[in-house]
Amino acid sequence: MALQDDDPFAASPPLPHEQLRIIVTARRVRYLTLGYEPIPVLSGRKRPALNGWRNVKLDIGTVSAWASDRPNELSTGIRTRYTPGFDIDIYDPNIADQVQQALLNMIPQQGTILKRVGLPPKRLIPLRCETPFKKIIATFRSPDDIVHKVEVLADGQQFVAEGIHETTQQPYRWTDNANLLNVAHEHLPLVDETLARRVVAEASEIMRRAGWVEIRGKTNSKTNGKTRTPPAPTQRADLNSIYYRSALKDECAALAAMPKDSGRNNALNSAAFNLFQLVAGGGLDENDVRERLYTAAETCGLVAEDGAASVRATIESGAKAGRAQPRQAPDHNGGGRCDDRAGDQHNDEDDDLATDGAADLEMCGVDWLWRGRFARGKFGLIAGLPDMGKGQIAAFIVAAVTAAIELPCEEGNATQGNVIWFNAEDGLQDTVIPRLAAAGADRKRVHFVNRVRIAGEEKHFSLVTDLHLLRKAITRIGNVVLVIIDPVSAYLGVGKVDSRSATDVRGVLTPLKAMAEELHVAVIGIAHFNKKDDIKSALLRVSDSIAYVAAARHVYAVLDDPEDKDSKLFIKAKNNLARDTKALRYGIGVKTVGHDARLGVDIEAPFIVWHSQHVEITANEAMQAAGNRTAKREAREFLLERLETGPVNSADIIEEAKQEGIAVKTLRRAKKELGVKSRRQGGTNGTWFWELPSKKTAHVP
Repeated sequence: MALQDDDPFAASPPLPHEQLRIIVTARRVRYLTLGYEPIPVLSGRKRPALNGWRNVKLDIGTVSAWASDRPNELSTGIRTRYTPGFDIDIYDPNIADQVQQALLNMIPQQGTILKRVGLPPKRLIPLRCETPFKKIIATFRSPDDIVHKVEVLADGQQFVAEGIHETTQQPYRWTDNANLLNVAHEHLPLVDETLARRVVAEASEIMRRAGWVEIRGKTNSKTNGKTRTPPAPTQRADLNSIYYRSALKDECAALAAMPKDSGRNNALNSAAFNLFQLVAGGGLDENDVRERLYTAAETCGLVAEDGAASVRATIESGAKAGRAQPRQAPDHNGGGRCDDRAGDQHNDEDDDLATDGAADLEMCGVDWLWRGRFARGKFGLIAGLPDMGKGQIAAFIVAAVTAAIELPCEEGNATQGNVIWFNAEDGLQDTVIPRLAAAGADRKRVHFVNRVRIAGEEKHFSLVTDLHLLRKAITRIGNVVLVIIDPVSAYLGVGKVDSRSATDVRGVLTPLKAMAEELHVAVIGIAHFNKKDDIKSALLRVSDSIAYVAAARHVYAVLDDPEDKDSKLFIKAKNNLARDTKALRYGIGVKTVGHDARLGVDIEAPFIVWHSQHVEITANEAMQAAGNRTAKREAREFLLERLETGPVNSADIIEEAKQEGIAVKTLRRAKKELGVKSRRQGGTNGTWFWELPSKKTAHVP
């Protein structure tokens, strides 16, 4: 099944129905694996037609069957029992913005904020809860007789996540190029009923201050006995104007808020494309759009970084493409709006909590790839500084899997099978393949990922958008027991993920872990240490976010051996599934693996030489020892440089050392090792000076 990152309902020209069914099914499976509860909704409608949709048990088989059983229900709803939706059903853009800001001010700061738009300025923000609660609603009437409401869609309801909007007959869209498929359920902001009621109360106060009148009592399609009327035909121009203003505001606000290194150039080009579609459709003024985009680029720092000329060129590039595909506001035809509460009436007695009895679930053991170190169906990491042998260790593990090479220190043999290897940094033919040959791997069982091919075009693989293609390759190759991703950070998708954001990283790794478990494949990622060399915890040195080690079940570090300067250690930093395993000591050997007749040279490659005994040391102990060695070396170099020209006042040199981050204790150890002399000048109450032993000390300045 194809799973595309772009909205399949917004494709131009529209996708054939059969292709759309396949894509929608793949996306529904992705929703499920991310922790959401997808349900089918008839295209262009808001209410599910599936009988018992509130309680139907969801699994991959059920969701996949809808493609054939319910072929016309291609919109996808999300049940809100554990994913409450804060629905701002307000037609006034200013009041809608105020209510949204009130929500953002009150909910916890942890979590990813997403926003779905159907008919602007109305919008919905998905949240999550641990204990289900009932819908909360506040309904008001403005002086122009339009009914507005704010509600929290909750237990027994749903919202449409993607598909065709009932009124506009246009696709729903998510702002900031982020939707539920980019964020695992556990990373949405967490709320409870108490907080939800406080937010609705604050929203009610905002509407009261605007002079709106609250409509109390139960409201469905009628309010206080009076049928709820849609905007009159004379208001169509106003709705179009709202649509255009909201589009311009949303695009520019999203660009202005973008952080550095997050694909801002692409975002600017995309925003220009979207807005100049509306310019070409007659809805926006091109000069206004151009200047507001430039201002947004200034706000996020893009102008300062790339220069004014470059930014304006990017705007014009997007503008040219946008003009070629004119687009207007949706046709607000004055037809009756469907109240999404109409499908929310149900018998509370039918609601229940889905549970599995512990006695009904069969226990199972851990299926190890490398016993005690890396398991099948789990995500693990190998991390360290450059030139420490991470790539050679990966080649050894591949050799152990593909050619039954014995594991070190009598740890047995690895599970046999095929390997898929993502490699973004080393040359395959002159580096990786020679390493495999040196390690003794069966190269017929190793498959390298070069690029992905989508709709005839090739691009770099992204864990954000292309995980379904990895799943497809694992099935096609067969008997794949190991996937290596070297390094993980190279496959997060250009401009899609901030590798420093725990939320972003978890959002990528969670579906990867789910796939590994489902297909029973070990996934080992290679990661670099960050630059925080003052930290002596291996786990805190892995990449730029703690989310990497939180997602991994096993983390192994490659470190210098404090007891042997010619060796290194392969050492556990974390292992959730096994007892503490002793460290392995290794060196790097080199062997000739072939001959290049064209160049007339032998092909040599490094390989891991494991020592025969385990090492009793922890990762943090090894890092502390290495840090002590480094600190002592720095102190020695400082003293040699500072005392090179002659004696120096000891108080001055100690103070300077502190400013350089050298501890006094370390400085004195280095002083002793170098044989630095201390001499006092000026009698009993004189000043102490330090000097190197090789210098003449007859004169103290």
